[in-house]
Amino acid sequence: MTKDDTAGIAAWLWREVDPGDWSGAALRPAAEERGRLVPVAEHERRYAGDREYRGLTVPLSLEGAPAAAFRRHAEAVEAAIGPADSVGSHGPTGPWYEPSPEWGAPFLRWRRPGAESLELRATATGAELSLQPTEPYEEWRQATFEWGEPSQSPGGFVIEYLTPANEGLSTPGGWRVPRWAALPPLLGAFLRTLPAETGAIGRNVSVTLFAGTRSVLAIRSAERLTVEGWFKHFSPGAEQGWSQRVERTVRSWTLDAGGPGEVDGERLARHLADVLKAEKVSSPAKLNKHVRGPEGAHTVLLGLGF
Repeated sequence: MTKDDTAGIAAWLWREVDPGDWSGAALRPAAEERGRLVPVAEHERRYAGDREYRGLTVPLSLEGAPAAAFRRHAEAVEAAIGPADSVGSHGPTGPWYEPSPEWGAPFLRWRRPGAESLELRATATGAELSLQPTEPYEEWRQATFEWGEPSQSPGGFVIEYLTPANEGLSTPGGWRVPRWAALPPLLGAFLRTLPAETGAIGRNVSVTLFAGTRSVLAIRSAERLTVEGWFKHFSPGAEQGWSQRVERTVRSWTLDAGGPGEVDGERLARHLADVLKAEKVSSPAKLNKHVRGPEGAHTVLLGLGF
């Protein structure tokens, strides 16, 4: 599938399809032209109301490296209908509790307040463009974070641009775990797919962790995942992957954690937890963080665990 094909599908869904009341009568002609209707399941009824369907989707293939292929689709859609209002990763659990692809769960989203949203997202078989009613998904996401368990919560991250389309959008906060033992599974799942996801959406993400007011670690992801550390007590070594860096008079250590498909998430998460404990951080609850993302956007890292 070429960029022109992807752009044409996106423009058709966004500008031409009228989903009406999300019934078969309104949507079946469009689905017969191209696409697949997604019926509302019983466990989704509390969010979807009387709607018969919650999506009109068109599948897209990801040939070769999935992150690079997804990036090409993303560029084509943004060129066709404008910059996305939100981008990020759905995390290990996708919308409506669907399992996410092993390599990552990137998405770009265009939002009409109170009406429809168009989403480009990775799926188990490739990717898809999905026109969907805005309200049910956003209510499901908010309720899942408020009432669900961390092991069932979507996780991932979201970058929401300060656009008129996002007015009134409510974003849940991330989970905070109280004990070091609970941290590696959550943090590991987040880190494992992060470079593939940031590469796929074409945005960078960075978070600096503080012990009190002192910077201890910075985790940065573009097309590779790197960690920078400033240590008082921990003794890094080359056998752990750390290399020393001196910038002016500031001495720090860096760790190249890998690119898409290369990150051993849980091993890295256990190592970073050991580093923080060595730096006299008594629990994850004592950490402070500063998140950086694109300008003009609100960035929330949902799957960190602190």
